[in-house]
Amino acid sequence: MIPNPIAANSVAYDRRPPCNYCGQCARGCPRLDKGTADLTYIAKALATGNCTLDPLSPVLRLETGPGDRVAAAIYADAQGRLQRAEAELFVLACGAIETPRLLLNSTAVNAPDGLANESGLVGRHLMETLFWVSSGLHPEPLGSYRGLPSDGVCWDYNAPDALPDIAGGVRFSPMTIEADFGGPINYARRVVGGWGKAHKAAMREQFGRMLSVGGIGESLPNPGTFVDLDPKEKDSLGMPKARIHSHLDDTEIRRLAFIAKTCRQALEAAGVKQRLEEFGTYDMFNATHVFGTTRMGDDPEKSVVDRYCRSHRWRNLMVTDASIFPSSGGGESPSLSIYANSLRAAHYLKEHGVAGKRV
Repeated sequence: MIPNPIAANSVAYDRRPPCNYCGQCARGCPRLDKGTADLTYIAKALATGNCTLDPLSPVLRLETGPGDRVAAAIYADAQGRLQRAEAELFVLACGAIETPRLLLNSTAVNAPDGLANESGLVGRHLMETLFWVSSGLHPEPLGSYRGLPSDGVCWDYNAPDALPDIAGGVRFSPMTIEADFGGPINYARRVVGGWGKAHKAAMREQFGRMLSVGGIGESLPNPGTFVDLDPKEKDSLGMPKARIHSHLDDTEIRRLAFIAKTCRQALEAAGVKQRLEEFGTYDMFNATHVFGTTRMGDDPEKSVVDRYCRSHRWRNLMVTDASIFPSSGGGESPSLSIYANSLRAAHYLKEHGVAGKRV
């Protein structure tokens, strides 16, 4: 294990207070010290006066125009009234589920299968979060309800060929907080049995002793895992919802088995004699990190956007979220790669313009 950089302030920084290590990062950080996008990038963009944020105005579809250009975004305002916004450039960053949903909902005479879907690959190649977590009671009072999520990380098995006879990498980390053992309610519901006085005594003795070890592994594209439009379900504005199809092939099953085996070994080595709870992608679909539904590539027949995040056909349309990823990596969080791709695309855009040369 090595320290895992997770953007938590140890001292006051950038008008945010230091972290108090309460372990409630996944609940929105009520202290507002966590380095989330709303407190960092978005706040700074709004401060320039060049950015308008309207979270109550969902875009329903993109309207096409002549010359292989997007003409406008059709959206609903806070009162539910349809509005039309024209722009020189349209950038989608809705994530690997909602970006393909918006594109597939944006059909037109010159885009009968959805916007930017000339290759038929919008929504295909979805890569989900392949994960496993094993948890058990440690014999010592660890105080494990506090701290930071995944504060350590092991990259020993991260390389694509690091697992014996299994393609794709994996990373391991402590996951006690991610498994939601950060407070007494889940101890009472999931760990400590009994009732009344005996239950209270057991809670006092066992609270803070849960230890969880988890792994996140690479997800490889397969034909059975993709996003399309639900033929029946619609949202409150009458637009078809995204429908997620998930399939685990033999490689994913074997990678999960390796993750589970290694997590169990780590718990045992740490002194946990009995596992109380285990779950993972084998049991449920996980969308913590999802990728791939508008994949990037040089060949327009095998991808949706080019190496600079631009639609191969639509000259003023870009996608800059994790849906452009052609692979998911061996358990890395995608945020820094999303930022890096976005900055790279912005630099190219600044140098060559919206309708710059195609490469």
